[in-house]
Amino acid sequence: MSVLALQEFGFSVAGLLAGAVNYAYYILFGAIIASIVFSWLFPGYPSNSFMQAVYDAVRAVTNPILMPIRSRLPMLRLGGIGLDLSPIVAIIALSIARRLLLVIIDQFIRPVTG
Repeated sequence: MSVLALQEFGFSVAGLLAGAVNYAYYILFGAIIASIVFSWLFPGYPSNSFMQAVYDAVRAVTNPILMPIRSRLPMLRLGGIGLDLSPIVAIIALSIARRLLLVIIDQFIRPVTG
């Protein structure tokens, strides 16, 4: 399907790409927040089978993002409490990546595709 055919139906390629970037950002952002909440509520593995499935799904999405950051950024020790800063770094990095992608789409793809 050509760009002109998409524009006839009211779709913009740049708009679709920007929407996909935004959806991906919010899904990853929500998964990271869910991972933080799970780590507070369930320090170990949840005993409920439904919560186990949700926990595994959230971890499957967030571990590829958070594990490389955790390997390079040690936990912050505050007395007897350890604070994991990797979700904060991941959210900041995702925000920067989202903004850069939206600028690229707006500056380079939108002028070409309309």
